[in-house]
Amino acid sequence: MVKITMKKKRTISVMHPQLVRFRNALREVISTAESVEMGSLLNEGKDLEPTESKSDLEQVKILSDKRDKLRTAWDKSICTCSLCGSRASNMTFNPYMEEWFCVKCYEKNQEFYKAEAKKGEIWYGEGFHKTPSTKWWP
Repeated sequence: MVKITMKKKRTISVMHPQLVRFRNALREVISTAESVEMGSLLNEGKDLEPTESKSDLEQVKILSDKRDKLRTAWDKSICTCSLCGSRASNMTFNPYMEEWFCVKCYEKNQEFYKAEAKKGEIWYGEGFHKTPSTKWWP
């Protein structure tokens, strides 16, 4: 697996109607492939009894890890918005959260963060250091 790290906000906008159709069709193909793979992983594990044998327990753990990695990869991909699940929108990458959001959700989040920052309730320190100043942020 290759991990690409971006350090700045990026918005990928496609305006040409043919390219929009191509992008959406490609996202649907990837979504279908993810669903098929998830289904096969679930089918593989449906007959296992983790309480009866140690090998079944190990196999269940392996399958569970594969499902978790697949779900995480899908959730963090540019194919779907992390908040609303939109698959037909232009996307913006949030480098702090390392996730893609549709442009509408990203803008709504920015308004929320700005309002909370004005109240002094988001972060303190230079570069934010992922340290919450209050308990509202996990």
